[in-house]
Amino acid sequence: MNVQVRRLGRDEVGLAEDVPREFKGTSRAPGSLEEFLGNPANYLLVAEAQGEVGGFLMAYRLDRADREASQMFVYELGVAARWRGQGLATALVERITALARAEGMFEAFVLTNRGNEPARRLYTSTGGIVEDDSAMLFVYSLWRSKRRLTRGCSGRLRRR
Repeated sequence: MNVQVRRLGRDEVGLAEDVPREFKGTSRAPGSLEEFLGNPANYLLVAEAQGEVGGFLMAYRLDRADREASQMFVYELGVAARWRGQGLATALVERITALARAEGMFEAFVLTNRGNEPARRLYTSTGGIVEDDSAMLFVYSLWRSKRRLTRGCSGRLRRR
């Protein structure tokens, strides 16, 4: 199957609006999404197959005070159920690491749950190495809203 992966730009707000709506059941104001896409540190990649968006990857370039080179933080990856197991996730990871390499970043990294076997297989098969399997993720909720927490497609908690 032919999979096309590309980074969305500021002029693709319409398509970018579909990503959170289709994959996460949320949306954001078009103006703020245009600003997100226009920020060179933000990456929103889509994987298209047979004329439809079947997956996405969101990542951020992190500039460091202790290094000349930046690093890429792969924040989230999602593939629609009907496209899983068909190479879209692999293509997304390969594309973001190629972009990071081309831009001179010294590493890319991603976090996942120890029990998320499909994600662990994906990241291992695309060259990822477990650096510290005892790491813990601490989250500071900065929203004052008492909205309910739910789990997103990645299994992470998010506010509704």
